[in-house]
Amino acid sequence: MPESIMQRVRQQVLAVEPGRLLTYADLVTEPSQFGAVAAALSRLSRDGLVVRYAKGQYYRPQSSRFGQLPPSEGAILRILTTTEEGIVSAYLTGAALYNQLGLTTQVPATIKVTTPKPRRTRPKRVAFVVRPVPEDASDVPLLQWLEVLRDLRRIPDARPDKVLARVQRFVEALASTERRRLVELASRQAPRPRSTRRAVGAARR
Repeated sequence: MPESIMQRVRQQVLAVEPGRLLTYADLVTEPSQFGAVAAALSRLSRDGLVVRYAKGQYYRPQSSRFGQLPPSEGAILRILTTTEEGIVSAYLTGAALYNQLGLTTQVPATIKVTTPKPRRTRPKRVAFVVRPVPEDASDVPLLQWLEVLRDLRRIPDARPDKVLARVQRFVEALASTERRRLVELASRQAPRPRSTRRAVGAARR
């Protein structure tokens, strides 16, 4: 491996904040360097400068009095929900989402992210659920509230009637174009539970 590539990768790794996930795409400047960059990351991992999080993904560790800290949830989500070009390709769902929305106080140990097809392997602290790729980033909040309706009776420490009331307030605050889009997205999800039909009915009014 050319020493210049090793030095460059090392400098790039040291330049990013601890906990941020790095992929080959962040470090490879031309296709012919892929193998050398992969070898450099492997060597840096053996030296302890980076930690392998998943295939092709590494991070610079940060230590605390409780031990070595894993990548932040935000860093994991950026990698899992956007393409290398910055296009939204997935979204957060499950208990972590419901905590963000204030529907539950529980903080899950595992975050759940959508994926367009089943995956055989998954990174640490991540679970996947199969959903189509969002057509537009603006659809993500609408799709996430439809996820809330899917899990209406399974959200930890949350009364279904209270959750449904929150969904209805969200729908009422939408612009007319957003309501029409919500109805369109919901119509693609079948079979729909009664709660989804109620929310769609509210969106149509």
